[in-house]
Amino acid sequence: MTNATTPQSIFPDLPREIPVIDAKTGDFMPLWSLGLSSLFQALQENYKNEGILFPRLTAQNIADIQSIYTPLIGATLPINIPDISGQTVFDTTNRVSKQFVITYDSSNPPIVLAAQWQILAYLTLGMGNPNGSQAGQISWFYYDLTGTVLYICTTSGGTGSAVWTAV
Repeated sequence: MTNATTPQSIFPDLPREIPVIDAKTGDFMPLWSLGLSSLFQALQENYKNEGILFPRLTAQNIADIQSIYTPLIGATLPINIPDISGQTVFDTTNRVSKQFVITYDSSNPPIVLAAQWQILAYLTLGMGNPNGSQAGQISWFYYDLTGTVLYICTTSGGTGSAVWTAV
């Protein structure tokens, strides 16, 4: 059995109870109140003043998740295995953010073409060659606005040690 092609709802745990508001009190119905409380709690755990907090996983944890999806390439996605495309984590072993992407062909039901973690690439804008002046992580990009040159970081490091190579 395969997954339906209907996209998953953004907040699948929110209740579908109607009415949403109690007509007598003006309060949310109990299931809605509980659902929204759970949503707010989840947002507080994943969003901080500094930005979005990605779950931290080791490279081994990430490889374990990958091993579930790799055998599915060339087949339809079974109904008991979710499409986790868009799930983003921070790889604590390699110190990079990664996002899982599953791609499909156009057949019906769709066939999995690829299922893998992708390193999130960053693009920084600046003036001049970044070598010696810009910290970086492998696979980050830097665009020199003055010389109109695109660089990729080939060696992670701080301001004086990151190596940037013109593409």
